[in-house]
Amino acid sequence: MSRKRPGVEAAAMRVSLVRGLLDSPSIIQYADNIAGNLKAYRPDIGVADVRPPSTGRVPLGRIGRGIATQAIRFGWYPFHVRGLSADIFHITDHVHSHLVHYLPPRRTVITCHDLTPIVHPENIASTSLLPSLTGRLFRASISKMHMAASVIAVSENTRKDILKYSRCQDERIRVVHHGIDPAFNENADHERVMAFRRKYAANSSYLLLHVGLTTPYKNIESVVRVLHLLNTNLGLTVRFIKVGQDFTSSQQQLIRDLGLKDFVFHLGKLPVSDLIFAYHASDVLLFPSIYEGFGWPPLEAMACGTPVVSSKAGSIPEIVGDAAILHEPLDIRGMSESVAALFVNRELRKEHIASGLRRAKQFTWERSVGALASVYEEVARLTLSSQL
Repeated sequence: MSRKRPGVEAAAMRVSLVRGLLDSPSIIQYADNIAGNLKAYRPDIGVADVRPPSTGRVPLGRIGRGIATQAIRFGWYPFHVRGLSADIFHITDHVHSHLVHYLPPRRTVITCHDLTPIVHPENIASTSLLPSLTGRLFRASISKMHMAASVIAVSENTRKDILKYSRCQDERIRVVHHGIDPAFNENADHERVMAFRRKYAANSSYLLLHVGLTTPYKNIESVVRVLHLLNTNLGLTVRFIKVGQDFTSSQQQLIRDLGLKDFVFHLGKLPVSDLIFAYHASDVLLFPSIYEGFGWPPLEAMACGTPVVSSKAGSIPEIVGDAAILHEPLDIRGMSESVAALFVNRELRKEHIASGLRRAKQFTWERSVGALASVYEEVARLTLSSQL
């Protein structure tokens, strides 16, 4: 039962947000934003946050933590959720779709972010010690997703994948786009932005940015090759900032082979407060993914006034609209020329900054949680009518 706030009636509906075990920043961010924004915009809905125990700090080594994670996911968590009490249960991560089997299915909602391990299984092979087992467990969990009363797809592209690779019925799927953290906006401390540029873009060089993972579908190799072309054939001086997961050994070798070691900076995972300055200080975000279920970085960059060159794969065209310059993921020459044009053509740059700002304003968490609340209410009505 949620606490009653001053001036607000007791919650008419109680929702349990069932979080997953993934340490992906976007998955964590999604659940955090639902919890915080439901409380802000729909205080009539009580929110209970259900979190599994973490294995991240357990001194078991990578293999040991992997085994412990699966033990929690398929052992502890099913036992734990049986005892939960709520009007609506929202499993916020599709990897834990199997938990619907242990909850009241008619009162359960599942969010599917993407089906990357099925659409692009090579990503499992690159990140898992036991790719075959990981793939089987993922498919086993997804095979339960159709049991839910409603499935939230974070994009039209993800909805199409759900229909193709699962037994979910179209009428039970609702597309609800993510919102953008309002911290990503046009305003930033100019002095800090300039200090950032002086540190990473010495001698008035241009600054190229990528934010995210380095798994195969992120297509980091294309970013490196674009960087090489910009600094050689196109005669520009360009530095590259990588925020997020570290480069793989093969990507590091490619950087060395192309003579780019002194042009590349890996900053690791940054808190939002620092990520904002990376966006503001950079001249272009390059995001050539081969697949995306949604894709936050292009919208975050646009909200900060940073132009975007991206691929036309997965959900990206749906999300960025005409506010980004789109190419095929392996069109190195085309992406290089578009990035260079945004560097040197002031009118083109100004046009894309303005269109990006307009596009980003369409994605708010107020709109997103409003749509989620409508799904919760629809599921609650259907549950009530089935009991009469």
